[in-house]
Amino acid sequence: MNCPYCNKEMKKGVVSGDGRSTVIFSEGDKPTKLIDRLDGSGALLSQKRTLTRFTIDACFCKDCRKLIIDTDVK
Repeated sequence: MNCPYCNKEMKKGVVSGDGRSTVIFSEGDKPTKLIDRLDGSGALLSQKRTLTRFTIDACFCKDCRKLIIDTDVK
């Protein structure tokens, strides 16, 4: 995949974490509310989760420092 900002080749990889919680998108700089976490609002649906880890496929541009993640948000 080419970077949409500089058009150079991006590196494929994954974003990963410890799996204790869902990866959530929140608009702007608003903190995530407890009720949103409980009902899954903002959850990234492309994540692959187990009890100990999550991963999301991504592409990274080293020159622009941009990370592209294909996903849908609940």
